Amino acid sequence: MTATLNFDSVPQVRKAASHKPDVGTVWYSHDGDKYPCLYLGVGKRAATWYFKGRLNGRSQQKSLGMKFPEATAAQAKAKIEALTKHLGNEATADIRTVRDAWEHHCTTKQSEGRMSDAHRRDMTNKLNRWASDIMSKSPTDVSTIMIQNAINAIDTGRGDNSSATKRHVKAALSAALIRLPGENLLKHVTVPEANERDPLWYAVCDDDRELDPEDLSVVWEAIMSKREKNVIIGTAWIVMLFTGIRSTNVRTLRWKADGTHGWVDLQRNVFVFPKLKSGNRDMEIPVCETVIRELLSIKSAGSDWVFPSVDGHIDHLDALKANGRVVLRQHDTRKFFQEACNEALLPDHVMAFLRGDKTTKETGKMLLKYTTRVGKSAPAMVETVLFERIKVEPSFED
Repeated sequence: MTATLNFDSVPQVRKAASHKPDVGTVWYSHDGDKYPCLYLGVGKRAATWYFKGRLNGRSQQKSLGMKFPEATAAQAKAKIEALTKHLGNEATADIRTVRDAWEHHCTTKQSEGRMSDAHRRDMTNKLNRWASDIMSKSPTDVSTIMIQNAINAIDTGRGDNSSATKRHVKAALSAALIRLPGENLLKHVTVPEANERDPLWYAVCDDDRELDPEDLSVVWEAIMSKREKNVIIGTAWIVMLFTGIRSTNVRTLRWKADGTHGWVDLQRNVFVFPKLKSGNRDMEIPVCETVIRELLSIKSAGSDWVFPSVDGHIDHLDALKANGRVVLRQHDTRKFFQEACNEALLPDHVMAFLRGDKTTKETGKMLLKYTTRVGKSAPAMVETVLFERIKVEPSFED
């Protein structure tokens, strides 16, 4: 049996919700037509808003997951409207959970050639670890507060790395939900801004005031020490330092084009990338003579990969030490390269282009048009600055 009351009268609803039945659930509907299909179910423990009616072509009784007094009738009605819109849309009717929405997004991006298997795995693992509860919910049961709480709770135990993970989780959830009808739940979710960390070398210099942070000779010695032990890994470090390009893109370089990975054009002194993490496509990035000479010194006919390993290409680069202290991480090379660009008085958009960073479409076209000129001047200018900082002009035997 269902009683009626005025859902807009908070005192009436509060009074009804306070009368807990001994057994079963007491149902209330609105005493007008303002809230069709909305019911308040009052049980022993709570008063919960329900939907009762036809939804997605069949009769349903569905808890809205909203309790009184935390949620009003108006808020419950908005939830019903979102449900109706979502399930009534042929394009999204099969999206039962946020996980379904994410998988749909990934499949779509991969069909367009805009997402790799590795990126899909990486982002899926992060969502499963840090937002598993959200992934299992219906999109209509997710709120901005719920997402913000999940992101706030992310703690990777690796310092600033948590900030990056928070940004990744937000971006993935946004990508999954943006295709669905309704409000953009991620619009007001906040995450830490991207902020490049200072190189480890500067922290070492802070601890030992006799060291000069501008003097990278110790860092260079660590790289050359690694090269003596493993010429392939040492060369990868040299290429990263003198190009500022991300480790992933350097480690996966090939000697010839395969349409997927970056490759080295030794005749034109450029790296060619079909696609970069920044989103840039079909980029030809000029590199300095030091990089070309070093690559020629390790080139052999044994592998299509520039930096081969037993199972393909090298898949990681451990931080380098000098005198028992860690002095260089992979990402530090990008910062050193950026600083060298600044000291060479290169514009920011040229620095971004040389590192393979995100640039505006117009800037990218302009730089591609003048690649020859940029290739003759900018990399050599940065190379000169780095020579001054490492205190040597390296030469490599063929």
